[in-house]
Order: sequence, then C-alpha cells, then structure tokens
Amino acid sequence: MAENWNLFGRFKMSLYEQQTVLDSLELVADNGKKMPAIKVFSASIKYLSEQLIKEIIKQVCYTTEKDVKWVITVPAIWSQPAKSFIRKAAIMAGIESEMLTIALEPEAAAICLKHLPLEKKKLGEVGDNYRTFSPGSSYIIVDSGGGTIDITTHEVLEDGSVKELFQSSGGDWGGTKVNDRIMQFFEDVLGSLTMSELRQNHQLDILELERNIETAKRSLSTHRRKMTITIPAEILDQYKKIHHADLSSVKSATLRDGRTIEFMFSSGKLRMDHDTSCSFFEESINSICDHLRNMFPMSTGQDIDTIIMVGGFANCSILIRTILIEFPDKHVLVPEEAEWSVLKGAVIFGHDPWLIKQRRSRYTYGAKCKKLFKEGEHDAKKKVEENGKVFCQDLFSKHVEIGELITVGEYQTNKKYRVSHESMAKIQLYASRNPDPKYVTDEGCFKIGELEICSPELEVGSKTRVQLSFSHTEIEARLSHRKSGTSSALYLDTNF
Repeated sequence: MAENWNLFGRFKMSLYEQQTVLDSLELVADNGKKMPAIKVFSASIKYLSEQLIKEIIKQVCYTTEKDVKWVITVPAIWSQPAKSFIRKAAIMAGIESEMLTIALEPEAAAICLKHLPLEKKKLGEVGDNYRTFSPGSSYIIVDSGGGTIDITTHEVLEDGSVKELFQSSGGDWGGTKVNDRIMQFFEDVLGSLTMSELRQNHQLDILELERNIETAKRSLSTHRRKMTITIPAEILDQYKKIHHADLSSVKSATLRDGRTIEFMFSSGKLRMDHDTSCSFFEESINSICDHLRNMFPMSTGQDIDTIIMVGGFANCSILIRTILIEFPDKHVLVPEEAEWSVLKGAVIFGHDPWLIKQRRSRYTYGAKCKKLFKEGEHDAKKKVEENGKVFCQDLFSKHVEIGELITVGEYQTNKKYRVSHESMAKIQLYASRNPDPKYVTDEGCFKIGELEICSPELEVGSKTRVQLSFSHTEIEARLSHRKSGTSSALYLDTNF
C-alpha cells in the first residue's frame, strides 16, 4: 500500500554543508515522517548495486559480486564527514570497503573529457582537447549538477597528469534551484490552502507537476520562445474547489519577491513568454557567473583560458549562452551527453585513478592532543594533571594546512599516538578554515571524526606510529604492524 511508503526527494542535498555528526542526521519525507539518513542512503545504494549486478550477470554469466570494483561519486565541495558517511552507507548496503572507491565528480568529468574523441563535443572546436590537456595548460571545470555547482581548477603537468590549482569550490546553485523557483511561482498562484491540500492528500499529483516542470525547463532554450508546463487535472480540480474559480481565469500574479508576471492557463497547460521563463534561471546562473568572476583574479599568472561545462545543467542553452557572453575571452567546452561525463569518468577513474597527481587541501586538518604544559605558551584554562605531570589539553596538532598542495598517494604525516585502551588507539581529527589554529576549541574548529586503530600488537600506555594521508578523496590512515610486517588502511569514522 502506498501509505506504507515514504518519498524522500533530492535527499543527496542533505549532506551539503554538513560538517560533522552525520550519523544522527534525519531526513523528512514528503509526508512529514522522519527516518535516519543513513538508512535512506544505504537502501538506495543497495537497490542500485543489486540491479547493476543482475544486469552484469546477464551479460557476463560467470561474474560474481566479488569481481566488481565500485566507484561512488560525490561533489568535491563535500566535507570529509559527508564522504565518510557515503562509505559507511555503501558498506551497510553490502559493498566491501576494500572494493569501494570514492571519486570527486569534477575530477571524474575531467578524466572523461581527456579521453573523449575530438569530435564528441557539443560546443568547442577541433583541437580544443589538445590545447586544453597539453602540458602547461590550465582549465576550470564546472560540474553543473541538479543540486550543486562543483568547480575545480587544474594545471596539466608534463606527464599528462594534473594538479589542482585552487581548493575546489561551488555552491547549491544547480538546476533544481530553477525548479524550486518555478515551484514557488505555483505556490504563489495556487495559494497556501490549495498547496497544503495537495501536499497532504495528493502527493502523486505534486510529483507529476515537479516532473512536468523539469521537462519544461529542459525544453526551454535560446530558440524556443515559450515555456509550457502541463498541469495535472487534480491540481486544476482542487484549485476550483477551494477558490470557486477556474485557474484559466488567472492571468497574472505578484510573487513573493515583489515581481508581477503574466502568463496564460489553457487546456490544462500553463504558458509563459521567454523573458518571464528565463527569469527563473537568473538566481542560479548569476551565482555561477559571480563565482567564476571572483575566481579569475585568483588565477593571475596561471593563464586559465578554458571553461569546461559538464553535468546535466550544462545542457541548458540559457546557462551556456550566459557563460559565453560573460566570459568572451575564454574557450568554452561542452561535451556531448554532458550529463554522463561524471559517470563515464568514474569508470575510467576506477581503473586508473592516477591522472590526478596533486590536490589542494580544503581545510587545515589536525588531531586533538595534549602536551606538557608550558607557562606563558599555553592557556591556563587548558591545564590538567595526570599521573603527577601537568599537561595542556585540547591542542590542535596540525597535519595539513588549508590550501596546501599535497601529492596523491603520499602520506603527509607520520606520527606516534598513545594507546588508551587494550589493543586500541583513537585519533580525534578536527578541521578549520584558519591556517594555524592553536586549540581544537578555537572558533571555526570542528570535529570531523575519529580514526579507531585496532591491533593485537598494541599495549596500553605505549605509542604506535600511524601514517595519515589527506591527498586521496578521503582521509586515510595506514597502520603498520611490526610483528607481522603487514599494514592496514583505515577510514574516518563519523560515529562519535
């Protein structure tokens, strides 16, 4: 029965700007019911992985689940706890951790474009690929998805690999921002009573309207002069029932932003002229252009002359036209099937992740620690006494500084940590936008998770050497076992 199901729309965006404590995160369904986010994400990954395995076995009958390496893509602007959350959800869905790689979406798209034949571009000239990916060249890649706009800058090195020039950046200005503005328009026109009734008792009709809005948004272009949206019959009936008038009698509306716009309802469809339709795109497109405009002064001396547009929203001719107008001195590349760039690049990344050679740290990362207290250097409020010694607690032991260029595959720190429990040591990791925080309690510092190191070789009170890497798409630790000569990889745990 439908009432036993919950609909969660665009739930991926719930992880946007989440910095810490994600295991307690709850999602609210369209009917108002709540559910742990980890359950929704893991169920979705489980369903997709099971369907994919079925299709693979149909084509290659001798394949088993153990033969499959999984790659899940995430926005580059997501926090480390958000990436760790996705890994945990995948593990809960039955995917083995060692068979899982987290890929950053704009990087995956860049990998796809690098391998794309020269003629497979929707916008761009023959030779653009050679110019863009030749050693010494630089480019900005704009992954224009539904929820987020994810922007990364790369410089191509002599061996063909790339390094990140600036920290990845972006915002929640994706294509669904346009849908939200159109939906707000309908709320202003239909009224709160009609919308409340529809959301409570006619959720399928609301869902159909949202799908029709997406279809109409995609069909609008610089050549198609009107936007036409089909209105479900139940919405027309509910409006008439509540307002005692046909929706076709409404010719204009004053929106919540103060604008008055004109439109026409007829034969179950709403029609708006081109200028009015384009106004719903303005907030998203202006945010993208403003952000890019602010980035180019940072690139002085880098000679970044190419903007690569990928993602589903990159198919929007209104967005691309604006980019061309606002940045006339830049080459703009749009691959064919731009919405598939991330997926195709992720497959290549799963086989060969080494195209990305160096990344920029988005935060200053460090571990919580304590040291012997020094008068005049440490805050007296942080003084604690243990076993006859006086320590300073809550110190921020910096590992990597914000903006620091780090080489992929290398471990940036090699430090010793004290074992607090039998066979176990815990490292509490923090992050900050401040390049040199002193205490983990400083303003702007936040805990991103813990690394729990377990080994039968660990003894209480002893210290163990741990290597930490901040160069991969996730924070990774490697513990070397002295007696066995083996090592094990650990990933961030946000359950604290």
